[in-house]
Amino acid sequence: MFKHIKYFLPVILSVYFISCTSSEKLSDSSVSFDLIKEKVNENSRKLNGLDAYGEISIDSPEISNTGSITVSIKKPDSVFTKLEGPFGIDIANILITRNDFIYYNVMDNKVIKGPSTPRNLSIIMRIKIDFDDIVNSFSGKYFFPDGDYAGTEINETENEYLVTINNKSENEIRKFWIDKDNFFVRKTGKYSADGKTKLEITYENFYESKGIYFPKKISVIRPEERQSIWLTYNNEEFNNGKLNYRIKIPKSAKQISWQ
Repeated sequence: MFKHIKYFLPVILSVYFISCTSSEKLSDSSVSFDLIKEKVNENSRKLNGLDAYGEISIDSPEISNTGSITVSIKKPDSVFTKLEGPFGIDIANILITRNDFIYYNVMDNKVIKGPSTPRNLSIIMRIKIDFDDIVNSFSGKYFFPDGDYAGTEINETENEYLVTINNKSENEIRKFWIDKDNFFVRKTGKYSADGKTKLEITYENFYESKGIYFPKKISVIRPEERQSIWLTYNNEEFNNGKLNYRIKIPKSAKQISWQ
């Protein structure tokens, strides 16, 4: 009997380790995407306005800099940011709506106005990004818009749902890592059909205030373009009901219009 134990024991151990490893892998979820979408959007709607101050770092082939940032967001259509460099020197004030933008370069005393196309926003924000990505990343909240979500897959771990959406019309895959208990998005990404990362937005250091789960740290990464934004909020105010900031442009500023 005992001579067989030396053969049987490795089998037991291998089964044990395999079972432990598989418990960490994603498994199919019985929760529907409609329910997850409803819960995530319900969570996102709790934050309709944000006024915050923090630090921002931008790194790309064109620029690498760190400074302070003031953010005022009135969801879903308006974003104001004020960027400052060392010693509190104003660098730029940016007011973006879903339709158009105003970018005031304080150092050069130059103002640029134009439509909020992805191309224009990518130039002024120094990273390839569209309006909804700006709102979602700077507000720390994602909102699932209405659309065709056929072919959506849901897997889960002990703490998260992983939602995978195959967007065939744009030939890309969207992924969302969602907290299982409170339905806020911890990470979202856009990937090409062959698996290359196009964009990843990560939310970290969440805290809860009056039912709102808000991340203190946010990163926006585009590996192929070598573009990154790291945002750390120090002070936040939620839902004050108005966009608090306006851009004051001196009459001497040079005016430029983009199409």
